[in-house]
Amino acid sequence: MVIGIAITLTATSQKSKESKIKFGDVKPEDFSKDYAALDSSADAVYLFDIGSANHEGNTSGWFSVINKVHERIQLIHKKSFDDLATVKIYLYADGHDKERVENLQAATYNLEDGKIVQTKVEKSAIFQEKDGNYQVVKFTFPNIKEGSIIEYSYTTSSPFYRHIPTWAFQGDYPKFYSEFTMELPEFFDFVVLEQGYLNPVLDTVSMSSNTFHVVDPNGTYASQIHNIPSNIIKHTWAYKDIPALKEEKFITTLSNYVQKLEFQFSAIRFPDAVPKLFLNDWFKTVEQLMADENFGQDLAKENGWLKDDVKAAINGETDKINKARKIYEYVRDNYTCTDHSAIFLSQSLKKTQQLKKGSVADINLLLIAMLKVADYTADPVLISTRSHGKTYDIYPIMNKFNYLVVNLNVNDKTYLLDASDPVLGFGNLSYNCYNGNARKIASLPGLINLSADSLQESQVSSFFLTNDQDGKIKGTYKTTFGKAGSEMMRDEMKKKNTDEYFKNIKKAYAFDIDMSNTAIDSLDKREMPVSVEYNVAFNMEDDIIYFSPMMAADARKENPFKAAQRFYPVEMPYCMDETYLLNMEVPAGYKVNELPKSARVTLNGSDGMFEYLIQQDGDHVQLRCRTKLNKATFEPEDYETLRNFFAFIVEKQGEQIVFKKI
Repeated sequence: MVIGIAITLTATSQKSKESKIKFGDVKPEDFSKDYAALDSSADAVYLFDIGSANHEGNTSGWFSVINKVHERIQLIHKKSFDDLATVKIYLYADGHDKERVENLQAATYNLEDGKIVQTKVEKSAIFQEKDGNYQVVKFTFPNIKEGSIIEYSYTTSSPFYRHIPTWAFQGDYPKFYSEFTMELPEFFDFVVLEQGYLNPVLDTVSMSSNTFHVVDPNGTYASQIHNIPSNIIKHTWAYKDIPALKEEKFITTLSNYVQKLEFQFSAIRFPDAVPKLFLNDWFKTVEQLMADENFGQDLAKENGWLKDDVKAAINGETDKINKARKIYEYVRDNYTCTDHSAIFLSQSLKKTQQLKKGSVADINLLLIAMLKVADYTADPVLISTRSHGKTYDIYPIMNKFNYLVVNLNVNDKTYLLDASDPVLGFGNLSYNCYNGNARKIASLPGLINLSADSLQESQVSSFFLTNDQDGKIKGTYKTTFGKAGSEMMRDEMKKKNTDEYFKNIKKAYAFDIDMSNTAIDSLDKREMPVSVEYNVAFNMEDDIIYFSPMMAADARKENPFKAAQRFYPVEMPYCMDETYLLNMEVPAGYKVNELPKSARVTLNGSDGMFEYLIQQDGDHVQLRCRTKLNKATFEPEDYETLRNFFAFIVEKQGEQIVFKKI
């Protein structure tokens, strides 16, 4: 991810296409562009999409943002019709301030007998509908079929001068070309947040000057028109041959990797005037949040109405850590979370206490209030969960956060608490919270490292098999999960019963087994690891037996990395350390005819390792298989090595022991 903080004065020889492309200038060769090299499986391809944003003086005494969009797309397969054949333009309204659309043109083009046939979208086919605070302009392209080219362009005028819409160069379909130009007067400051992994073919900045004509309708005739001179900074970005973003395994959210630009208004700086700042630093933001009635205002109060709840929760406990644990457990076990994505209160703390339910922010801010009543130091922590996207460490952009937890200090130790999740224990957060740095909302608003690379997850499985007197092979199996695995097990077992869980395990075996003494331990002991165990019994009667020493639940059946290449990182939820142990007595009346070979490989030196150590020791076969990854995030340049590493694991764990009758 790249963050464009300041305007970078770089240039290439490539020139902008913005002024060259005219609406309706579709040529026969456009229908036969070779998109296969870009994406042979594409259902549609953007021939280009071009956008721009600039400010103009308006007749309301201030400035408007003028946005222009021009797109041309070839519909290759019918599958793309639902996505692309209908266009919706959202226009925001706030009271008398409304966005409007101008110069809307749209048409479908088909190649018939070597000639281009244009079918325009008529004005009568353009509809408007209301959606909350938005007016939606909507139209559908006529006469579309596989191979059609559709094109539309429009301009929007917005009185919301502080808002420049996000421009995405990348999306669900590949693009031959995408370009965006921003022109800013020097008295408006925007922070440009640039994201993505592609290299631009155009990134240029130029300077010019302009005079803005602002009409004040409330002024006298002599003072109605204001002419405001200013330098203009023009910045253009462009990308070519842009691949579509496709969902793959081990990724937080694709929105983190869309090649795009976001614009955050930061200040107004007119000459000879005090600058007006709109984007504060974290210290000012914390001050504002703690004074906000929808966030931290009540945390500064004594909140005596919570004393009875605190007393009931503590229940006579005197140890400082245990008192905090009991308050946490009281809230976790007596309150229900109704919204797992919130950083502001949806109701007062008193209402949450009365209803015994609320959002994650309601519940965890109430927990902070109770801890403060008990004389603990506790502060809110803002997080963006894995599916929500990355945050920016420097800028306090609040919509980048969607989750709130608690930072508790006891005896010079820090504990992170989340009472909204009933499967978590004291001091544990869900692995979904490990998505980069979190921000503590305190007098010193520091960063808290919650990267997936800092989360270590271990799992140990053991399988012991012996011969029984009645000719059967009997054994015991046990798996002990780490924190994340235990969390997932607790979540899973909220949705199914134990019998159903073990029935599915039994089905996964490649041969018939009898299963007994099944148990899942510590489901209700949130700070203990969950373990699964059971006994098995089965027969082996064929002359030659092919036996997989890796049980179905522990062996990797397929490589999770199927794509030949990857343009964004592999983001596993945690570092991995999985160990599988087998101690098996050779079946009575058989001998080992073939045994897999032992192997040990490393991944990029110290990034990980895989070992498969197997041996026959008398009448026993012993296997130790371990997969260890010392980091969770792998950059695209490491993808091929990681893919080959897991391909080797899948192949090795699929190997079999061959037993032959004596």
